[in-house]
Amino acid sequence: MKTLPVKPLLVFAAVVAAIRLSLYLDSPVRFLSPPILAALLFLYAPVPHYWRGGPPPWVSVADPWKTVRTALLLAGAGALFFYVFLRLPLPPAISPYRGTVPISLPLAAHFLFLAALPEEVFFRGYLYDAFEEAGWEPVLPTALLFAVGHVAISPSPIRALTFFPGLLLGWGRKRSGNLYVPLVIHFLYNLYPSLIGGPA
Repeated sequence: MKTLPVKPLLVFAAVVAAIRLSLYLDSPVRFLSPPILAALLFLYAPVPHYWRGGPPPWVSVADPWKTVRTALLLAGAGALFFYVFLRLPLPPAISPYRGTVPISLPLAAHFLFLAALPEEVFFRGYLYDAFEEAGWEPVLPTALLFAVGHVAISPSPIRALTFFPGLLLGWGRKRSGNLYVPLVIHFLYNLYPSLIGGPA
């Protein structure tokens, strides 16, 4: 029987509210910048859930070849979708990429350590497990919460579209059984605006 994972949902709401609140505080009042605060909350809020059970199952790779195949499939599918998306005649509010942003080491580090890693631990690790333990198929609800979190933290129509990569990332976790696939793919998807770009 399905039950709602109330505690993880409350943790999600508290983390999003704390990040949102940090955006309104002046720099001298803030202890941490919002991106660093978000990364720390997404990484460490799940710790009590796993504290006594040992390492979560998503840290091990049962089938390396399946993991690699899944990652390659998602990387190619994401590149194709992103390329087509950029070339659709969409309103500027949901098609913001025009030209490329040069990749630098600090930008790549930001995408990996302040976005992909903490968000995947929280959404495709913690929340995915919580929904699965409560009897839910976790891909859809975690993708929905992924989009809701993005919009709640920084409201914009384009951020609502994170639901779709969230579905692919959830499928990557489901198919591979580990967090490495969604982590690498999330990082790669964040780099696609620089790697693929769009019409100037």
